[in-house]
Amino acid sequence: MRAVLFALLAFPAALSAQDTVIVIRPESSGVSIEARDLPHAVVEEAIRFYNAPGTARLAGRTSLPAGNVWRGDVAVRTGPVTLAGRLEGALLVVNGDLTLAAGAEITGWALVVGGRVTGVDSARVADGIRTYPSPLYYRLDGDSMVYAPGLARRLRGLAARQSWDIADSRVSLLLATGGTYNRVEGLPIVLGPVFDLRVARGTRLKIDALGMFRTGGQAAGEGADLGFMVRGELRHGEVTGFGVGVRAYDAVTPIEDWTLHANEVGWATFLFHRDYRDYYHNLGYAFRVFAQPARPLVLGIEAQYDRHSSAPTNDPIALLRADEDWRPNPPIDNGHYLTFSGSATYDTRNDRWDPTSGTLVRATIETSGSDDVAPYPGVPPDVRDSLPAQGYRFWRLWLDARQYARLTPSARMNLRLVAGGWAGGDPLSLQRRLSLGGADPFPGYPFRYRDCGDAVSDTLLTAAHAAVCDRVLLFQAEFRGHASLRWVYDPDRDGDGGGGLLAAWVDGLDVVLFANAGTAWLVGDGPGRHAANTIPPLDSWLADLGAGLDWGGLGIYAAKSIATDEPPRLILRLTHRF
Repeated sequence: MRAVLFALLAFPAALSAQDTVIVIRPESSGVSIEARDLPHAVVEEAIRFYNAPGTARLAGRTSLPAGNVWRGDVAVRTGPVTLAGRLEGALLVVNGDLTLAAGAEITGWALVVGGRVTGVDSARVADGIRTYPSPLYYRLDGDSMVYAPGLARRLRGLAARQSWDIADSRVSLLLATGGTYNRVEGLPIVLGPVFDLRVARGTRLKIDALGMFRTGGQAAGEGADLGFMVRGELRHGEVTGFGVGVRAYDAVTPIEDWTLHANEVGWATFLFHRDYRDYYHNLGYAFRVFAQPARPLVLGIEAQYDRHSSAPTNDPIALLRADEDWRPNPPIDNGHYLTFSGSATYDTRNDRWDPTSGTLVRATIETSGSDDVAPYPGVPPDVRDSLPAQGYRFWRLWLDARQYARLTPSARMNLRLVAGGWAGGDPLSLQRRLSLGGADPFPGYPFRYRDCGDAVSDTLLTAAHAAVCDRVLLFQAEFRGHASLRWVYDPDRDGDGGGGLLAAWVDGLDVVLFANAGTAWLVGDGPGRHAANTIPPLDSWLADLGAGLDWGGLGIYAAKSIATDEPPRLILRLTHRF
């Protein structure tokens, strides 16, 4: 297994001169496709055009209907762009796709970076079209675009693909990772075809048929180093629309995936022998219906049937602390589960990776149950009541709400509320329970400082620091101020300020001040538990303060608990906190 992993890690260098690139993504939580970096000349051209005084700047989904005329140059970021009319000028599309309808006309040139173009044969572009699938990494400084490559974004990794475009459809052969690098699977590698097919006008069918190989060893019994992910989605509509999706999977699923981002978990595991998540084996299938009645709003209903089983800890490669034992992966309540869930997502952020304004709200309600659940015997009655042998079913709610606000061109305030957990019925299964602590969302505290396991004496659960809380409530706030070294003298910049490489680095820095407060608790009667209609008193909450420097997502932070005498802690992050 280790030889395989080393070979895969070394393979990208051998292909660096080819059109497709192999990239290992220790952090990924699914399959995605990344391309090469943009040529520097294209980066400079795109940013120069975007910042030109005569360029009209737009953001988000943009369309020019047939019969309409736009006069002047246009730049659109985070498209997609649909053009059916006449554009008298040049067009730049940054990190979005361009669709040209029959009869569309551009009197200048079209440049698409971070996307693709369809409908070229049915439109007229006087000075030609250039397309680069690689994304342009940038930040906004007021109304201007500034190149911000962001090491954290590059660490999201690459993948290998070979694609064939057929009319308005695309077929790809994909090699990538299928999950976070972890102490159960090692690095899961997926290989297979990916289809993006135009079925009819405004209707597309997407299909993934991927086999999986787990490099870390067997995840749950004989032959479990192999798995699969098969997914299909049929959608009608672009800006608004509706559709259905089906998926079948043999996967290792994280228990709490809302704290540290997947890429950070993967790199911490691989580099430092520290896995901040727990996992279980999940074999099943699901059916989903969804609708997008407005651009920022997506609604969905899903039914899934799974077989959940505990996943043993393996011994994947770690560069540091390799002589230490891995933290045990905790057991779960095994069984076949039938789950129904409803979800709503409202997203008005101006940028997915580095938002400076907008709102993101994700809400989910689910009911899940089993007729053959095998409860893990090490959970004491002080933590939860016994589970019924037949008709076991619980309800669970989850809310994650975020607000991003620009105070000045160089200052932002970001707020977050997280609330969720048990909402009714029987007690939660072990794989749906919660905790709070460091490294996220409370970097001033040790890992899972509040796991609600004081009454647990089971050796495996205590060694794993298993999360057994019923509910969590969390508030987060951060202030971001943009730093600059424009006072540094640089004779090559004609008085504009600057400072060469150092200034380019520091110009991208955000100074971050943050505060977190929240609690996690057990619901019920008895010591250490709280009634279902109450919240623990404020004097029992966790709280910390901190400060840090963030460069394109790569950040270093110091945090100190203000509710305990925990020492200050230093944390390295690869993405924004939220």
